[in-house]
Amino acid sequence: MVKEKKGLWLYENRLVLMMFVVFGLVFFERLNILYLFPYMAPDLGMNNTQIGLTVGVLGIAWGVSTMIFSSLSDFLGSKKGMLIAFILLFAVATFLGGLVGSIGSLLLVRVIMGIAEGPVIPIIHSIVIAESTPSRRGFNMGLIQSSSNLFGSALAPVIAIALATTIGWRSTFYITALPALAMAFILMKYLRKPAAPKKQETQSSTEQEQLKPTRKQFFQMFRIRNIWLGMIMAISNILFILGLATFLPTILSDLSGFGEGKRSLLLGLLGLMFFVGQAFAPALSDRIGRRPTLIAFSFLSIFLPIAVWLYYDNFLVLLICIVLFALGNGYQPLIVAIIPAESVPRVLAASAIASCLLAAELIGGSAGPIVAGILADKYGLTTSLWVPITGAVIAFLCSFFIKETAPAIVNKKNNQAIAPSVST
Repeated sequence: MVKEKKGLWLYENRLVLMMFVVFGLVFFERLNILYLFPYMAPDLGMNNTQIGLTVGVLGIAWGVSTMIFSSLSDFLGSKKGMLIAFILLFAVATFLGGLVGSIGSLLLVRVIMGIAEGPVIPIIHSIVIAESTPSRRGFNMGLIQSSSNLFGSALAPVIAIALATTIGWRSTFYITALPALAMAFILMKYLRKPAAPKKQETQSSTEQEQLKPTRKQFFQMFRIRNIWLGMIMAISNILFILGLATFLPTILSDLSGFGEGKRSLLLGLLGLMFFVGQAFAPALSDRIGRRPTLIAFSFLSIFLPIAVWLYYDNFLVLLICIVLFALGNGYQPLIVAIIPAESVPRVLAASAIASCLLAAELIGGSAGPIVAGILADKYGLTTSLWVPITGAVIAFLCSFFIKETAPAIVNKKNNQAIAPSVST
């Protein structure tokens, strides 16, 4: 029996820290190529449509792999082993990125990376759910999800651009593969097998004893409003993120006239504010509820791509808009992880999250960058921003129909409903 440490260094806190780093590395490896495109594209002879295709094929592979292997982890219960294996595989895929010599080989490497990274996200969240106290669930999952922006949007542009300008884009891929390898070995030693569901967190005596889902439960999951509506919102969110991230570096490089220092600052600040929003919004939703938080933050996100479209050549105004409106993407952890996981029995948590990610990647993650690339080639770079604007508006409209799942809010409503009947 493992003796639990007390205080700050509880296993729950150590787990959140480890998963924060792993989650961040997934998105660092996925998104650093966006900041290397200005260096890679001339060498490989890529146009904007091919840049969008490179981002899109990873989304397709990511989505399919997410659903298959995450659901398999629910049915087999082998989450630790699968997580470590996929981390090792995406580290290898990152290294291979430095060896590509054509658009064809680049697409193949990105497919391998998509297959490797796809299952990591829902497996991480399902492990964290199992070890989190209910009152900290939103905070834990939101903090971990926020690392995607700290690593992928704040650190990636600074590190990738700095490395590419000093040692070249190929060596950048070689070096950035190393942290994932290190984390795989750390998890081998320190990650525990996820805890079984506690009795008070289940809905019936049957569920109290159930450690694996049934096929019937799996297919009934897609009839739950928060799941299918969450899939629509996840698609919209990935349209927003990738539609913006894919061509923003190129817009700033080709149209703004800003130097590398200003471009790095804006891109890094965008990622930092995404990180702050995703750390803050889920923690806020633990107190005021998932639905009102979702509505407020999704509304705020609409104005970010609009601001880029209007002020891409005005450094100060664009900087202020990024600080204010990038916080809006704080709703992302709610819709792709927290709400889906809270809307189903614990044994289906990874599958619920994977279903949203599958829809997001298969439709939004593949079609979004490709459509944005076609628009950029035919009508100019700034027209690519219509893709994230459309995604943000759809997400905001759908947020009004999500059912509340925050444990504190749901329990409060249940207690209020029971009180009158008891008094009578």
